[in-house]
Amino acid sequence: MIKLQEKLDFLLDKYQVETKAVIKDLNTVTIDGKDISLLSHRYQRQFIELKNIALGGTLVGISVMRVARIIEKGEDLYKALYRELDLCQWILNDEIKQITVMENGNVLNAIATTKSDIVCTIEVSATLKKGERPIEKHEIISERGIACDVVVDAQLKQDSIYVYGTENKKYTDVDFELYGLSIEEIAVVRSAFALAQKKNYDENIAADKQLNNLVQAAEKSAKNCERVVL
Repeated sequence: MIKLQEKLDFLLDKYQVETKAVIKDLNTVTIDGKDISLLSHRYQRQFIELKNIALGGTLVGISVMRVARIIEKGEDLYKALYRELDLCQWILNDEIKQITVMENGNVLNAIATTKSDIVCTIEVSATLKKGERPIEKHEIISERGIACDVVVDAQLKQDSIYVYGTENKKYTDVDFELYGLSIEEIAVVRSAFALAQKKNYDENIAADKQLNNLVQAAEKSAKNCERVVL
């Protein structure tokens, strides 16, 4: 957290934002004595552009959003589901009204429907070895066009630069002010900075509350093996 806080303090000072923000963990920032959910995934470029494609007129008649995410063994499936549910709602600018979940050990499948009757299918599994980065894919299907955050016919995301030799390395820099951080860490810092700058805490607090209600509905669905309508 020290490195992330240093980067955040740098941005706050550079842009003369007087509000003090402290990164509590990768999911939370403390501002004015309040712990606020960061929802930092919204600041990853791949999802920003996916949202632009979905809402900007490129896609017409969206019917399905398909999500797959693989995380480390032992991680909380419902925390991963929280993230994916938020991405579905935020990218589609729609609200989920019903959800059905099937859970089996370290695997979870969810089928959710939005108010606009868009079907969101979410597959989450906790099967990766310790230390491996999550693997994910988000795809939107419409009457006219398909959008995806992974290139066609690929299973894994590509990096920008590959260096081969005695030690193979790869690099992907996505923010000229925050070199040295991963894509996920950059999103955390940018999210905390935006909250301190715009002071739109209530939006994140409301979104977090709604998402927690959704996750509770998902847990209820998995337990009772039935669809839950919100």
